[in-house]
Amino acid sequence: MEMSPQEQRDVLSIRPTLQRRNCLLYWKMDNTKPPCDQKVLRRINSNGVPISTMKYSEVFMYASIPDALVHGKFLLSRGYDVKIMSCNPRKKDKFWLS
Repeated sequence: MEMSPQEQRDVLSIRPTLQRRNCLLYWKMDNTKPPCDQKVLRRINSNGVPISTMKYSEVFMYASIPDALVHGKFLLSRGYDVKIMSCNPRKKDKFWLS
């Protein structure tokens, strides 16, 4: 599904920050399977496809909860479920969520 111009403006207006550690955990909603394939958001492409990451340095960090909700609402409209988490660093560019 392609992004509308309004959705594209809203999604691309949010910029990452290094001051806070809020991030989005997302997974595809499916009634037949449990949400075991959870991913952390790296970015949303201009065509609306969410990209995930496993590195702390690549995690999209949000300055505030309302900023995270803009991307969260977009992902919900595309059939994903989301959870706002706190992303904490580990050694060797890894992270853990709380």
